[in-house]
Amino acid sequence: MTVRDLSTVLGTLLLASVISTSAYAESDPGKKACGQEARKLCPVEMKSMSRKKVEACMIVKIEQTSPICHAAMLRIKAEREAAAKR
Repeated sequence: MTVRDLSTVLGTLLLASVISTSAYAESDPGKKACGQEARKLCPVEMKSMSRKKVEACMIVKIEQTSPICHAAMLRIKAEREAAAKR
């Protein structure tokens, strides 16, 4: 396995953990779309292996995402805001 292959696998695993923060993740089509987009929009955060950093970056760049990923990121943003109010 090359370093690039390993990086892709690790990036995919990180994003899976980002998107799987709630029960809807397994049936959420945004999971795959956001994975591809996060690698393009937030490469530094993806390399950091920090779920919170990737989520924060994607939320900041939400207007650049596809409609499917946009919806997934809105759900994550709403969950973050609800948790912050607790």
